Amino acid sequence: MTRFGPTLDRRRFLRIGSLGAGAVGLGALGLGTASCSSADATGGTPPEYISPTDPEILAAEAARGWNGRKVPVALTAAVTTVDLGGRFVDTWSYGGRAVAPELRASVRDKLLVSVRNDLAVDTTLHWHGIRIRNDMDGAAPVTQDPIGPGGDFLYDFVVPDPGTHWYHSHSGLQADRGLFGALVVEDPEDTSGADVDAVLVLDDWVDGLGTTPEAVLTALNPAISGGHAGHGGGGAPAEHTAEDQSVARALVSGGHGSSVPLGGMTQHIGYPLHLINGRPPNDPEVVTAAPGNRVRLRIVNAAAETPYRFAVAGHELTVVAADGFDCEPTATDTLIIGMAQRYDVLLTLKSGAWPIVATVEGRDGYASTVIRSHDAAPLPNPDIGGAVPELTGRLLAESELRPVDTVRLNSRTADRDYRVELIQAGDRYVWGMAGPDAGKLVMRQGERIRITMVNNTTMWHPMHTHGHTFAVPDYGGLRRDTVNVLPGTELAIEFDADNPGEWMFHCHNAYHFEAGMTANLRYIR
Repeated sequence: MTRFGPTLDRRRFLRIGSLGAGAVGLGALGLGTASCSSADATGGTPPEYISPTDPEILAAEAARGWNGRKVPVALTAAVTTVDLGGRFVDTWSYGGRAVAPELRASVRDKLLVSVRNDLAVDTTLHWHGIRIRNDMDGAAPVTQDPIGPGGDFLYDFVVPDPGTHWYHSHSGLQADRGLFGALVVEDPEDTSGADVDAVLVLDDWVDGLGTTPEAVLTALNPAISGGHAGHGGGGAPAEHTAEDQSVARALVSGGHGSSVPLGGMTQHIGYPLHLINGRPPNDPEVVTAAPGNRVRLRIVNAAAETPYRFAVAGHELTVVAADGFDCEPTATDTLIIGMAQRYDVLLTLKSGAWPIVATVEGRDGYASTVIRSHDAAPLPNPDIGGAVPELTGRLLAESELRPVDTVRLNSRTADRDYRVELIQAGDRYVWGMAGPDAGKLVMRQGERIRITMVNNTTMWHPMHTHGHTFAVPDYGGLRRDTVNVLPGTELAIEFDADNPGEWMFHCHNAYHFEAGMTANLRYIR
């Protein structure tokens, strides 16, 4: 049996996570008491923490610069009915579709995003992959009060870095509905030579197909009360009908996926539907370009629990960016994309209509769409199934990618070197981050931080830092904000403490997160 080390203070866990369900899960382990005092964190003297409203927050953003241009956006979170290839389901979304509007800005623009909450429950909005200032991060109640029903909030921040990013609700399991979308920060110095730029948002879908995300979570662990997202599309309390629960139990009892590249078990939930840009395989949103065009596909895995294996029939892919950061161009036939990860790939379009396929890694299921040259007729049946030869061709592992010199972190000895364990409570659906350092991940501005993650579980975990991007030393310094940590392995990340405040650090499997796999990064003076 794995021995679990101390975990972080229960009150801090509740506050940083804003997820009572996760804290309850760890409490069931008897790990709910504090593992260290505030004084322990810095060697005997109570630290002075930097909060999201302190002057250092605005000063850090000002140092990154604003070009004077503003990009206003209005989003409303609301109940809506979406058409999923002829199946009409009630859900929650921004903009009335199963995926939110695609947002675009340029480097150092200021985004002014007004969010209106027409739901019957609290919500927030997190800007994933952006070195955002702390009070705009959307992690209530730490960085802001939640946006209550009928309320609104203005997200006002500069986007300092180019790349493919995304945004999503950070309240309970709301992002396992339609509360997410792509955010592209365009690079005025882009040298990719792309003629066409298209975003593909991958997603696993369960809401309204006989059950809800909260019912699925309860099926995974009845001790967890279904998070904060409520029931169905109407914002009712997290109570489930007998049908909801029956369907959810069937989805989590159908066997676990398994994948050699991901080190074993891949997921718990057998999602009934998978989408690209909010559309199922029988009703695709087609990408079109002229034959011979160089096409840049920006792939976002917005799924809650599903890793995807991605390929384009008849075409070689050249990976040019990971999580928004340029990497050395690397050719492949297929690649695996973990939850919250993004890849930019280039291809030269051949004449014809070609399936784009994202198969569920480790079990049945797929999302698909079509890329078609202007001189080709549409496919008579766009849902061609999940099999294209490229899916069994050359598989590019993220460990093989290398950063370009312009995004590489300089070589430097870490000022603080932490070690955290990724844990599960036996065979129960209770997940956590533990070890002597897990509750005291503190730093000062200007320091180099190293965190080694030790995966003591039988599953892989896509680990994500808010407010910071990191280098992966074992991958030649590859820059990311979400990296897959395989079972039975350890992996280190390094980053510069250049964005003060209080930040989340968690698994981006939404259900692991909700069940407790989260810690916090805190700046001190």
